Amino acid sequence: MLTPLIFVGFVLLIAGVIGSRYLGERALKLLSPEEKLKLLDSFSGLRAFGAVPLLLVFISFLGVSYLPSGWYWPAYFGACVLVGIYFVIIHRLIFRKMRDLGINANYIAAQQKVRWCAYGGIIAFFVFNTLNPFVYR
Repeated sequence: MLTPLIFVGFVLLIAGVIGSRYLGERALKLLSPEEKLKLLDSFSGLRAFGAVPLLLVFISFLGVSYLPSGWYWPAYFGACVLVGIYFVIIHRLIFRKMRDLGINANYIAAQQKVRWCAYGGIIAFFVFNTLNPFVYR
């Protein structure tokens, strides 16, 4: 059932993703053409599979609801932990690689804001979906 909390969670998730895309495009203006080329060459594999985590989040939420009631919360929090671990690893790899490539510090700072905007949308989605069963009993 789509309750107001789940709806707000979806809206904040979509707002975080769209906001991060917008900020990311603005951040690209801080790069020289050579730096843009370095980024495109270095992160092509990551860009190709960039939507996979979001897809896994939706699949996990749909799939968890079909589990027996005793497995629901452990599976839900397990999915939250796995998604969090994935983002921590990817975040570290991305920024380490950008520093190794010699990308300017202004772009790296702008990219930090981009990533946290996306993370904020995903965290809001998890929080509102976690609160939902406790509010609507």
